[in-house]
Amino acid sequence: MTKYLVRLECATALDEPGDIAADFDTVADALFDLDDVHDQDLAVDLETRTLTFSIGVVADDEFGALDRALGAVRTALHAAGRGTPGWERHYRMLRQEVEEEPIGAV
Repeated sequence: MTKYLVRLECATALDEPGDIAADFDTVADALFDLDDVHDQDLAVDLETRTLTFSIGVVADDEFGALDRALGAVRTALHAAGRGTPGWERHYRMLRQEVEEEPIGAV
């Protein structure tokens, strides 16, 4: 098993900065409550209406890491009322990055 850092950038369909900020708070709380990931972080850009998830996972390979990170994002979005299935109507995936964490990283 290897540690990976996965970054997922999503565009929201929400238009109002207040709605995006409210969703952000709920999603961030849910993301930080997850036990099966590490070093979770969430950033928002209200101008471009994007959220960037950074999630550390342990997996056999990059594909497994991406799958685990996507599962964590779906779980967090579901907690914000953007239920699965259908979360992609509220958040569209723009970019995905998977990188192996250096040996010794916690």
